[in-house]
Amino acid sequence: MTWAGKIVACAALLAFAASGAAGSAHADDGTSRDVEARDLFVAGRYVQALDVYQDLYARTRHPTYLRNIGRCHQMLRRPEPAITHFRAYLRDAADLAPQERAEIEGYIGEMQRLRAVQAASAPPPPSAEPAAGNLRAAPDRGERPPLTRRWWFWTGLGALVVGGVITAVALSGSSSHRPACPSDTVCP
Repeated sequence: MTWAGKIVACAALLAFAASGAAGSAHADDGTSRDVEARDLFVAGRYVQALDVYQDLYARTRHPTYLRNIGRCHQMLRRPEPAITHFRAYLRDAADLAPQERAEIEGYIGEMQRLRAVQAASAPPPPSAEPAAGNLRAAPDRGERPPLTRRWWFWTGLGALVVGGVITAVALSGSSSHRPACPSDTVCP
């Protein structure tokens, strides 16, 4: 083999080795992110674990991440997104063992019960009609009463009206007290 052939063979071997190393580095990156997410979950840092699992799912579309995302929402006591992700996992995961399917359905049942408890303990929505005997409904927390229900609005409006009346009377009164000009003279 010539020197040029040996150089080409070495270059091909180096390129092949580099592509394998890059592929394993990429796989290690995914694996390290997976380990990071598991560590965050075990440490009870569910929001951070959720972020990592969502990123991993966006990259790989692997259904196991749907289960993990659902578990994070479950631990954060967010029933709606947990149920949604658990159902997507059951739909997308191929050949689940019956025990795992039963486990996920148990999680869904748990989240449905939590949703019912949260709905029952939530304050009722404000009604549009005032309560009987209460003609003037108090504003809800955080809401301001309308402008026309504020004392300073009516005080300011009254002051403007009184000022306008006084100004009108003063202007009209000054022209009526003027002495009449005699008919045979020119008045300024």
